[in-house]
Amino acid sequence: MSAINIANNPVQHDRTKHVEIDRFFIKEKIDAGIVSLAYVRSGQQVAHCLTKGMGTKECNLACAKMGMIDIYHPS
Repeated sequence: MSAINIANNPVQHDRTKHVEIDRFFIKEKIDAGIVSLAYVRSGQQVAHCLTKGMGTKECNLACAKMGMIDIYHPS
């Protein structure tokens, strides 16, 4: 949600100086209608299995959605 707010809000944010160039690039694309940002609930974020601790079921589901396979699993 924070990233969506920063991209849509033209006000300068003191804590986002390191992303200013990227923010302006994305803002231009949003204003031109090329890109649209949508909120995705945490449970539907497939990349969470790469960055957060998850249960086995949720992790396997997210990995399957990304097309990842376990190369050590016997086939």
